[in-house]
Amino acid sequence: MYDIIDALVNSTLGFGWPSWLISLLGYVLVATLLFAVAPFQMLFFTYYERRAIARMQDRIGPNRVGPEGIFQPVADGVKMFTKEDIVPDAADKWVHLLAPIVVVAPTMFMFAVLPWGPGMVPVDLNTGLLFFFAISSISAVGLMMAGWASNNKFALLGAMRAVAQMVSYEIPAVLSLLAIVMITGTLSVVSLINAQGGLFISTNDVAGIPDLGLGWLIFTPVGLLAFICFFIAALAEGERTPFDIPEADSEIVAGYMTEYSGMKFGLFYLAQYILNFLLCAIASVIFFGGWQGPGVGWLYGMAISPINPDGSWIFNLLAGMLGVFYFLAKTYFFFFVMIWIRGAYPRLRVDQLMDFGWKFLIPLTLVNVFSAAIWVAVTNWGVAEGFGLVEGWSPMLRWGVAFVTTLVLNGAAYVIVARIYNSAQVARNRLDVDELREILALPR
Repeated sequence: MYDIIDALVNSTLGFGWPSWLISLLGYVLVATLLFAVAPFQMLFFTYYERRAIARMQDRIGPNRVGPEGIFQPVADGVKMFTKEDIVPDAADKWVHLLAPIVVVAPTMFMFAVLPWGPGMVPVDLNTGLLFFFAISSISAVGLMMAGWASNNKFALLGAMRAVAQMVSYEIPAVLSLLAIVMITGTLSVVSLINAQGGLFISTNDVAGIPDLGLGWLIFTPVGLLAFICFFIAALAEGERTPFDIPEADSEIVAGYMTEYSGMKFGLFYLAQYILNFLLCAIASVIFFGGWQGPGVGWLYGMAISPINPDGSWIFNLLAGMLGVFYFLAKTYFFFFVMIWIRGAYPRLRVDQLMDFGWKFLIPLTLVNVFSAAIWVAVTNWGVAEGFGLVEGWSPMLRWGVAFVTTLVLNGAAYVIVARIYNSAQVARNRLDVDELREILALPR
């Protein structure tokens, strides 16, 4: 952003502004764009989900406010702003007030390391991936605050479910990303995207592969299993069906949001949809190359950048537009999958939720970490690392051996873990049925 503004203001327009003013203008512009994008994404997703679910259920959905109901989210926003803010008399009023703020603030901070296109990242941290998931975990504190401060047993129960669910499923999510970090050797989100150039094979693994921006990690066995486990964990993190247990309206009214109304309720809603957008976005970045795609690298090569200060800002604009298109197309597709799952699957019980996370996802992700270690050893190691077996092999042969080995290992792990998990579930269901029969046989 600094290079573009400096070239436009000083070189093109000849204003001669100092560097500190250019930096300040860039930071203000980026922050303004992010704070404008977040609410817009929430408005779009609410309309998109309601219309998509209606189609799946053979309904029409919102279609009255504006053409095809497109202004319905705006009407809902106006309603939220004008509704009365009701606080229960027995509630802890300060904690009740601060809870939605504590939930929303971390989701906004997560935008800081999200790359939208080539050269279009607010802050390129060396530990960007760690920052993203560390800051996201703070929301659990706000959820517990909301349930506790409401002085309502249903709200407290929903908050306890939400915290237990987030803590449980953050473990397989982080283990999935650990495998990716081992392969790429970086925690920088921008470097993760740059490592996915190529054509079905990353240029990091095999040099000389044509760089069409299609060397995505999803095309490796390690990346495929990591993505499946991560996306399931993301559904639980974002409280999406079938993991929407914290807001199970048939059991606990509305969970931790039961005693909230007006814009406070709207803030919880805003945070939830922004978090889902961010989880879909980070999934597209880590496993599907983010803004990587055919043509972006070529355009950005002729744009203004640290390695090409004499480029043209026109190519910055073109590369940015194409990169943002690829990035948003992948992100919106993953959100559609979330909606699709909501329309196809029922809600799990809380015990089924915990069993699935601890007994199925975590073992798979641990095996995938071992597969990632094998991948790194076969593709990158040699005599210096004590792995002289592959010394002298061509990069393509190394990649092929790593691919087949990790594919067999991950496939065998899935079959074994699935059989063990299914047998455990069958035994548990049998015990539940026997216990029910004993209860029904008791004299009344």
